Amino acid sequence: MALVRRGDKWCIRYYGPDGRQRWETIGPNKKEAETVLAQRIYEVRSGKYPILRRRSRMRFGDFAEEWLQNYAKAHVRASTLSTYRWLSGSHLIPAFGSRLLPTLSHKDLSDYIAEKIQAGRLAPRTVNHSLVLLKQMLEAAVDWGYLPHNPARRVRKLKIGRMDPQIWTIGEIRRFTLNASDEWRPLFLVALFTGLRLGEIQALAWDRQNRPMFATRKIEVRSAYNERTGVLGRPKSDTSMRAVDMVPTVHHALSALSARMTTGLVFPGPGGKPLAAWMLYDHGLRPAIKRAGVNRIRFHDLRHTYASLLVMAGKHPKYIADQMGHASAAFTLDTYGHLMGRLPVQPVEWIDDLVFPEGLEAALKLHMFTAPNGAIQGHAVQGGEEVNSDRDRARTQAK
Repeated sequence: MALVRRGDKWCIRYYGPDGRQRWETIGPNKKEAETVLAQRIYEVRSGKYPILRRRSRMRFGDFAEEWLQNYAKAHVRASTLSTYRWLSGSHLIPAFGSRLLPTLSHKDLSDYIAEKIQAGRLAPRTVNHSLVLLKQMLEAAVDWGYLPHNPARRVRKLKIGRMDPQIWTIGEIRRFTLNASDEWRPLFLVALFTGLRLGEIQALAWDRQNRPMFATRKIEVRSAYNERTGVLGRPKSDTSMRAVDMVPTVHHALSALSARMTTGLVFPGPGGKPLAAWMLYDHGLRPAIKRAGVNRIRFHDLRHTYASLLVMAGKHPKYIADQMGHASAAFTLDTYGHLMGRLPVQPVEWIDDLVFPEGLEAALKLHMFTAPNGAIQGHAVQGGEEVNSDRDRARTQAK
């Protein structure tokens, strides 16, 4: 900010609330120019700048749509934009849509959080997501000159207690896969032994995007399907684009499928479209869980179970992070570090040796002649000697 003389007149230079440099020509009197410059500085800092007065009639609902259209649409992924639109349309606009932007206060936003929690209709994590979005929006309102400051900047998120991911034991994995129908077993083997997310599995294809590379025994993850938007796009993050090792069980299952299918999706839904999540749950996951008599978990917990198998197999945290598509090994340790102290480390080359020591085909044949309860009941926290004895007994029975 400065005084500048141009010819016989004085000009002032300063920055407006939108961060842009502004010039005004005042006149031949230097003292008057100094006074006007001081006044402009005060107006910018106090929120009384003329541009703010002109835009003070903007309502939050109008601004939210402008932000989604002009900023979010160009800077975030389609799946993230869909989430933002849902949070905005379902929660933020109903709460603040008719309010003028300058009237929003710190207390209004704190009351919004308290109301959502007391009503009990929203999970604390969803409330936090809506608050994070609101902070982003109002920070942009400051940058664009609509607000002098962000009233949400000091509003605290709710504290959410850490919940350890649910995982199956070796015995439960075994019973589940053996009791899954032939139609669904290959998909569950991919989920359990590669850790792919649901959207990444829905995008698996033989000739494009996420492809099984049988020569290198890897699955290349390059895209993900977003069921909410119906868009096939980039995966969750840049680190989610990865090459995942195919253990022998997955390699065998996908090879058998590829003998019958050479184009299209690996696990298609009706009409060759991506498989719907509800079909996966209602026709595949829940019936198999019921038949196997194992603990009921979410489909995403199959991914957590895969991570526990990598821990049990003694894999390095960096390798686990690469296979899971995590941003860093530090995140992996923070998420699964609690398992590393209690799970036995087995010196095996492939994690499916822990579950099917006699091989999947032999296990299936054995399962046909024995009750599900006769399958190995190994526990994820059992000692190494117990696992080895279970493995030897299974090999003997399968011969």
